[in-house]
Amino acid sequence: MGPKRKRDGGAGGAVILMLLGLGAGGLVALSPDIGLPLFVLMLPGLIYLLIDRSVGWAVARAVLLFQAAACVGPISEAWYRCAGIDGCMAQLAIPTTMLRVWLAGGSAWLMAQMLPIGLKLLNDMRLKRYRAVLVSRRDTLISEWGLAKPKSE
Repeated sequence: MGPKRKRDGGAGGAVILMLLGLGAGGLVALSPDIGLPLFVLMLPGLIYLLIDRSVGWAVARAVLLFQAAACVGPISEAWYRCAGIDGCMAQLAIPTTMLRVWLAGGSAWLMAQMLPIGLKLLNDMRLKRYRAVLVSRRDTLISEWGLAKPKSE
């Protein structure tokens, strides 16, 4: 294992976490019938925010963003249709709704893990093609000038 990296911002991460907690507390205080189901829907992303070791919480932010995008429809529907916390929990705790939101977070995690690998492979392919162009140019110049091929190949 390599050396441990410090998180970006030092104490700024604690401030962000505190502000997220205050925002969640304010949401629960203003509208508890929506706040608790929203907390349940966003739970995997919030847990990953606590355990994410990437610099700047990049993966956790992607997971939370995807989950928040998947929550917009169910939360807006629940806002207008449910009456009380029991109704909201019943409406938002439908397995398909929870599965869709949690799978959105999982797909964000998967993309965050696979994207660097894919970009590395694309860069390697680009460099191979560029090397082939350079080798063909060199061979053309060698044949035009009547030079001997280098022994370094």
